[in-house]
Amino acid sequence: TISNTKHYKHLRFLSSKHSHDIMKLRFVHKPFSFIFLIQGDRNFHIVWETLDTEEATYVWHITKDINVLKMTLRKIEDIINVIKVQGKTAYISSTDDAFRRIYHDYSDLVDGFVKWKGELENILT
Repeated sequence: TISNTKHYKHLRFLSSKHSHDIMKLRFVHKPFSFIFLIQGDRNFHIVWETLDTEEATYVWHITKDINVLKMTLRKIEDIINVIKVQGKTAYISSTDDAFRRIYHDYSDLVDGFVKWKGELENILT
């Protein structure tokens, strides 16, 4: 079931924050993942989260402007395709985007979801 996937809690949390009225939830097939839109006080945050792979959560920050949002979503689709072909290291080392990664902690020493959620909430402005 979906609740047994690595990022079930993360996806539920992101889904609860997703701005459905502005953008439909987007899916990526490989790796199976979702693109969420979270509205902050000053910015839009586009969040890419996988269902079950050990990718970090990718977060892009942009100004709250629908035209910028549309352009950025097209750009992010291209970025994800580049990551699929060239790997994430090539993108990360070449990027100058307003972009952050939040790593997942899979150790048993901490509640990885609580740690992840705290880091995410710190960057959503």
